Amino acid sequence: MTQKIVGGSVSFDNAADVYDATRALEPHIVAKQTEALLGILGERGIERLLEVGIGTGRITRPLMERGVRVSGIDISARMMARLRDQLGAAHLTPDLLLGDATRLPLRDASFRAVLMVHVLHLVSDWRATIAEMRRVLTPDGVFLHDVTQYPEPNPWRKVWDRRKELFAKHGITTRPRPEPEQIIEALRAAGGSQRTIVYAEDEERDTLQKIVDNLRDRVDSSTWEIPSDIHGAFVADFEAWCRQEYGDLQREYVVRMQYTLEVWTFGR
Repeated sequence: MTQKIVGGSVSFDNAADVYDATRALEPHIVAKQTEALLGILGERGIERLLEVGIGTGRITRPLMERGVRVSGIDISARMMARLRDQLGAAHLTPDLLLGDATRLPLRDASFRAVLMVHVLHLVSDWRATIAEMRRVLTPDGVFLHDVTQYPEPNPWRKVWDRRKELFAKHGITTRPRPEPEQIIEALRAAGGSQRTIVYAEDEERDTLQKIVDNLRDRVDSSTWEIPSDIHGAFVADFEAWCRQEYGDLQREYVVRMQYTLEVWTFGR
């Protein structure tokens, strides 16, 4: 799978057919996420929500079943086509627009609620995306930022650090990704006040073999940045290091996860 860039942002066109199978949340997490979102919307009397980076609708399809009017923007037409394919009679039909998060084709102050889930690390300019969110949000509106946290000890921390080192070793220039602290700082600078809801906690059992296989199969969007001509060598280097450091790649490790919803409001 190769990376597709649209206007400097990463498009998931090439991953549309496998996206839900490789990124699906467990049903009990989806149920808690849906209830958390409905709770925030309900307490504010909001019936209409904009999701920036709606993709296949894996987050907002359950909301459509519960009577929320959803508008969505994405740069991938194929992802939104997959969303439409999965709509049933119980879903309210969403309003979908093809567009870039850094230049939203929407009027100022047109939504009382804006949702983003795993978007800001994929756009060409995350600060411009935050500014656009603020522009289309009403003064009394709420920005919902869904973030997955990995509390320490995280067995994969050293693995991700080694992968970054290998990017540098192979001369691969990766797109800049904001740190969580940078995003929070920018939202506060924009006048935001935050409260965080931990709506679910879970454990995931995984193996290094699966991580190596996902790297080989380019499952994660970060791997799309590896040029095809050195991808094989990169995977071989990574796998050799994993065997040297960890030995058995089939051993299971437990990763703890917190699913959080940052609820941002802004001064009028």
